[in-house]
Amino acid sequence: MNNELFKIKDFSLIVSIPENSLAYATAAAKNGADAVKLHANVKHRVTGKLHETWDEVKPAVKTISKRIDIPIGIVPGSETMATENEINDMFEAGLSFFDVYIEYAPLYLLKNKMHKMLALNYTFDLSLTPYIKNLKPDSLEISIINPDSYGERLTTEDLLKYSKIIEDIDCPAFVPTQKRILPEEIQLLKDVGVSGIIIGPIVTGTDMDQFSHNVNEYKKAIQKLRR
Repeated sequence: MNNELFKIKDFSLIVSIPENSLAYATAAAKNGADAVKLHANVKHRVTGKLHETWDEVKPAVKTISKRIDIPIGIVPGSETMATENEINDMFEAGLSFFDVYIEYAPLYLLKNKMHKMLALNYTFDLSLTPYIKNLKPDSLEISIINPDSYGERLTTEDLLKYSKIIEDIDCPAFVPTQKRILPEEIQLLKDVGVSGIIIGPIVTGTDMDQFSHNVNEYKKAIQKLRR
């Protein structure tokens, strides 16, 4: 995965799947995802699921990469982070991008061949945002919502914060569904300069039928966006 994904797509749909499984990855791809995101070495803030080490995730990655033809990315860790050798192995196994909070990103991530998506945590000092460009990320995830507010409705203040960050950077910016962003609200994200949405369990759910339906609803909303 490189910047071409974001240059070609008017607005991208990345699906953070609830489990590192072929079933979820296939359902996401069939219902319009432009990319899917897996997890390793982390406890998911929403589902509470503890995701496995890279050695445990690797077989699923190899299976998924053979069955779907969209980019596959990974959160390689947080407090516990994949080693440099593991990151290189992730690329060789078929992963196209990584997504990691800046505060947990070791320097070796910056020289990896994968597309580099850096993420801003809710604790990130936003006065540092103008300097992110010096790290030369390929994209940025604006993941700045306090966990206490997860699942709440998107606010005007949220949009203003997203807009300010986007003005300070020079790469595509993605917003995750930490808040319960509705499909009909995607136009508002696009209007303030967001390049795509990362949908996860807060809006997709984990039941497979519900998951598939909800991914498709977001895809249909994206297809209706005004330029």
